[in-house]
Amino acid sequence: MKKLLFLSLPIMLCAFQSLGQDRDKALASLVEAEIGFASASVEKGIRTAFLEYLADDAIVFLPEPVNGKEGYGNRPESSAKLSWYPVYADISNSLDWGYTTGPYEVRANPTDEQPTGAGFYLSVWKKQPDGQWKVAIDQGSSYSVDQIKPESYKPTKGIEESKGTEQDLLQNDVLRVQPYHDETLIYRAGQYPVRYKELSIELAGNILYTTLGHDISPAADMAYTYGRYTRGETEEGETGYYLKVWKAIDGDWKLVAHNLVPNKKQ
Repeated sequence: MKKLLFLSLPIMLCAFQSLGQDRDKALASLVEAEIGFASASVEKGIRTAFLEYLADDAIVFLPEPVNGKEGYGNRPESSAKLSWYPVYADISNSLDWGYTTGPYEVRANPTDEQPTGAGFYLSVWKKQPDGQWKVAIDQGSSYSVDQIKPESYKPTKGIEESKGTEQDLLQNDVLRVQPYHDETLIYRAGQYPVRYKELSIELAGNILYTTLGHDISPAADMAYTYGRYTRGETEEGETGYYLKVWKAIDGDWKLVAHNLVPNKKQ
């Protein structure tokens, strides 16, 4: 028995190495798709790029959640220049579902040196039947241009495989006290994103969430939810839309990214 176990260890090691290599390759292909999307935006225009890289059933926020193809298809091409690049990315163990996030800049004219707007985007991607990566849902969070700073790409390392259930996901989505963990990215309008562990004060637990949609990766290890939120107990409270990306860690859904975008009229 000991001899059989000894002989099987190299085989097991090779299998784990192969899985890691497959994950790294799939994650690199996702990041390449994101970079291609960003390049298309600069070279072909915002509308054309989004229509090319959005899935047919993609959701975007304009500012309310709408079908992306319809939302951008009904808009004329903009003369503005929208550029961005990925800083963080992760992929499901199914290797066909993942997310990217990073800073973006807006320039009123393509030749302008100084941006007029800036922020961070959050996109979930799904591999299509033809093998191409397409954006499934996308939302941005804006901040002032004086907060712009250079970033570098930081791939996320794989973790031990874990799964979550749809029931638990939807229950967690509406909790007043959200299931953050140290590495959760927190996006808030007007502020540069930070990790949960970097916050000096605890996040408020007075937000009411209403889930409008969700999706779970085939491996049941990553998911997103989106919907409406209201901050506070009165009708005058802040309202807006949210996008959350989740990851199953030790059998529990934990937030990877938590984005709240208030309605502009407030």
